[in-house]
Amino acid sequence: MKKYNLFKILAITIVVGFILTLFIPSSYLDYTGKVVTNNVNSVGIVGVLSNLSISISYFNGIAIFLVAVACLYGLMSKIDLYNRFVSNTATKFKGKERLLVILTIIVFGVLACLVNDPLILIVFVPFIYQVMKALDIDKKIILSSILVAGLIGAMCGIYNKTLFTLLKLELNTLLLVKMIVLVLSLALLIFFTAPKKQSKEVAKKAAKKAKVKEEIKRVATKVARRNKDVKVNKVVYAILTLLFGTIGINKFYARDIKAGILRILFCWTLIPTILSLVEFVAVLTEKQDKNGQIPANSDRRSCVLFGACVVLFVLFTIGAIIPWEALINKFDAFSDFNTWLGKLAIGKYKVFNNIIGAPAAVDATTGSSTGTIQVFGTWALADVATYLFLLVGIIGLCSKVKFNEFIAAETNAIKKILPVALTAMFISIVLVLMVTSGVNITICHAIIKLTKGFNLATLSLGTIVGSIIVGDFYYFTSTIVSVFSTVINNTDLNGVIGLVTQSLHYLTMMIAPTSVGLVIGLYYFNIPFGKWIKYIWKVLLGLFVISIVSAIIVFALV
Repeated sequence: MKKYNLFKILAITIVVGFILTLFIPSSYLDYTGKVVTNNVNSVGIVGVLSNLSISISYFNGIAIFLVAVACLYGLMSKIDLYNRFVSNTATKFKGKERLLVILTIIVFGVLACLVNDPLILIVFVPFIYQVMKALDIDKKIILSSILVAGLIGAMCGIYNKTLFTLLKLELNTLLLVKMIVLVLSLALLIFFTAPKKQSKEVAKKAAKKAKVKEEIKRVATKVARRNKDVKVNKVVYAILTLLFGTIGINKFYARDIKAGILRILFCWTLIPTILSLVEFVAVLTEKQDKNGQIPANSDRRSCVLFGACVVLFVLFTIGAIIPWEALINKFDAFSDFNTWLGKLAIGKYKVFNNIIGAPAAVDATTGSSTGTIQVFGTWALADVATYLFLLVGIIGLCSKVKFNEFIAAETNAIKKILPVALTAMFISIVLVLMVTSGVNITICHAIIKLTKGFNLATLSLGTIVGSIIVGDFYYFTSTIVSVFSTVINNTDLNGVIGLVTQSLHYLTMMIAPTSVGLVIGLYYFNIPFGKWIKYIWKVLLGLFVISIVSAIIVFALV
């Protein structure tokens, strides 16, 4: 019933968007920067259905990304070490739920401040949710510590290519102001949402804790029983791991043929090298028996290697979505690396291009870009989705999960996430209606023209209304912010325009029914839209005050 309530809100939003196109004239920004208003150009009922196909065509990336995330965690749920990792994490934060929420808010807020698209951080959400759910943390608190924290980070994002290019902003424009707003906003969110004290019955807490310990013991016993049969000489295995672990010689010695072959196949990624160094340290600290032997795959070493894999996954994923070359002046190492990879060849046969895929590179002469593998640090949803699908295949090969279990896990994961993915994609039809009809420009142009020149009230109102009808920041910037900058026509105020539009857009996305992130969160956590508004309105009001006050101060200083 809760999800039906969400569908009702979404349906009403789409109907309202359609009705607006019936009566409001369309507008567009011509090549001279002038807003031209035409007659009413409604798409009609049939047009709504055709726009649905456009919506699916242009915004299927979010659906594919969500399916990729679901496939990854669907497989991980079948791996004992992952389940143990979740249980151990939950156990460590038992009685420290407030600390966990605070850490989550800070991490998501800071990361979203650095990346181009905060939606990509969804890749970490299932793990956080599993840990917090095990601790009986309220779902609204979980959603606020992830979604709202991420949107706060996006409000204070230090770089956005579309916005910065349009308004000709520098990287350090109002950077100090943004950092102050970020700190104040995250502190406000922590004050209102972090649980003061987790209300639980003692018996229930003890029962859950016992259950976690029992699960850990079961997994440990299972792993130990599986690994105790094969033993290797500690010294020999340590030397082989250090010197030849990259190509899996130590695994062949331990009679783990599958692991050895996989290390050979992926030695070019340097991941086997890193894992070998970690395993070498772990081997040195293991106790040997009287014959100088140790288990080929001990439980302790497996946990260490799994922890190393988790760290590598997190670092690589975060690194791939932070625009390093935009944030660091004259840093183009990743672009150069892409160019080098593209030229890597044996004779005339380009190895990487043909086997893995062509890395994206810019031609120095023509300026045109070619290739499909984007430069590290500029990955979008589609790029991360591809990476996750490949990762699922690799983990499937490396794990002990049987093929039938693998297929069953992935099928079940896709079934669960598909309604969420389709709903997130479906709501973008409002954006398509507004942009194709030009109604969004007409409405926001009328609001900003209520006053002459720069006026914080009309700019704020126009941003909020424009954000509701155009939920995607790229389209919001390229259509509506373009109108704002043209009407105000004062380049000295571009920094203020950028600050207001960026902060209030993402602030609006915390409650707007056209917010893809919010729709995903409410559907996934099964939270009614009305209850979410009642829960978050105080935070929203506080964030609005912080944003407006900061804009007033900046405007006064310009």
